[in-house]
Amino acid sequence: MLGAERRGALMVSAAAILWGTWSLYLRPTGLSGVWTAPIVLAVIGVSALPLVRLDPREVRWDRSTLGLLALYALSDAINAGTFFFAMQVTTLAVAVLTHCTAPILVALLAPRFDGLRVRGSLAAAAVALLGLVLLLRPWATREGDAEGSVLLGAALGLASAVGYASAVLSAKALSARIGVGRATAYHALLAAALFVPLAAAMPEPVEARDVGTLAAGALVSGTLATWLFLAGMREIGAARAAVLSFLEPLVAVLVGWLVWGETLGLVSIAGGALVVGAAAFVARAKPEPA
Repeated sequence: MLGAERRGALMVSAAAILWGTWSLYLRPTGLSGVWTAPIVLAVIGVSALPLVRLDPREVRWDRSTLGLLALYALSDAINAGTFFFAMQVTTLAVAVLTHCTAPILVALLAPRFDGLRVRGSLAAAAVALLGLVLLLRPWATREGDAEGSVLLGAALGLASAVGYASAVLSAKALSARIGVGRATAYHALLAAALFVPLAAAMPEPVEARDVGTLAAGALVSGTLATWLFLAGMREIGAARAAVLSFLEPLVAVLVGWLVWGETLGLVSIAGGALVVGAAAFVARAKPEPA
């Protein structure tokens, strides 16, 4: 039988792997993030409602709980929205690299929220970020990359990193209060509602086939992945979960190579090995009181 910590590490790793497959569902639709985000979030919210049965029946809806729910929803909306715009105004490499500073932010802040620390987690996050630089090779020009504004794109990417870090920490506190199912469902519905004004202002033709594709992604890489991440983070803490989430861009690059015909050289492979090594280190590390 797997111990609770090892099981939690496997759950978080599985969530990160599923998140890395998002391009399989998003690219075929050709829709912008202004429309894909609310559709995906709405499906996550509705499909996660049955998971509420797994949560504790007694929940205290005080100001702190409602505040955490609002913060989680707003943080996730900011995370998705700014990352989408970052990919629009600059290269994918710049957008992803700046966004992936989030695990370092979580590793720095986690002891204050968790009351736990993992020796070497911050160093592991830095090694994983270095590996991601080698994996994405931002100095290389790729066909189809939009140069755009590096500074604006980097600022948006960093904003998405702050949103992601805030979402992770608020989600951990919220799920401890109301359960993983409620946290997943309720925050996703609220976050989807935040996109309604933007979607109304920027109409796009959405076909039933697109909705079906996005719904499939929302169920697998959305609801299932979010539930696995929150449940696993409850066992291993936010700092270790954050470093394991570096597996997401690694899988995204592999999907790009296998499915979309993107290049993958020796430097990228070396960077991927650093990411995997850092993730393996924190997966085996033991937390201690901060």
